[in-house]
Amino acid sequence: MQARMVAMEEGKDQASAIRTSISRTLPLRLLLFCLLFAVLAIGLSIICMYSLRFFIFQQTVAPSTFRPWFEEVHTIERWIRPPTNLWHSINDNELLWRASFVPKIKQYPFLRVPKIAFMFLTKGPLPLAPLWDRFFKGNERHCSIYVHALPSYISGYPQSSAFHRRQIPSQ
Repeated sequence: MQARMVAMEEGKDQASAIRTSISRTLPLRLLLFCLLFAVLAIGLSIICMYSLRFFIFQQTVAPSTFRPWFEEVHTIERWIRPPTNLWHSINDNELLWRASFVPKIKQYPFLRVPKIAFMFLTKGPLPLAPLWDRFFKGNERHCSIYVHALPSYISGYPQSSAFHRRQIPSQ
């Protein structure tokens, strides 16, 4: 009763004082409830995402369609020396990609011998082949020899010839 008298003396009504305190606690409780709900919702979402990833959606790994056309290189010698057999199954775009490699270093890790490439474009047997064999005899270190013939042509050069197994495929 005394609180009521004090409130009346100050010109305040007790009911309005109670309403003010209730109105202040109501938004605070609502805010705490919303915050608790948000934390629970985020936590549950994270748990659901990880459990779905491991249990329902099984990840399948598709096999690679990339098949390298060259052998795995173990030594630098395989990059330096030309292959003994020039037959390959790559198309012109892949061949251009392979030929366009540029070395990143200026100094080579081996002694380089400058070479000249000879490419013979022919439909069939190479004209003057014995003369070219005599020219290349003893100079194999300084030149690379390629015979680019029709795919149907099968060469018959002897093993001692510079043109033996030097035919590259045509497409």
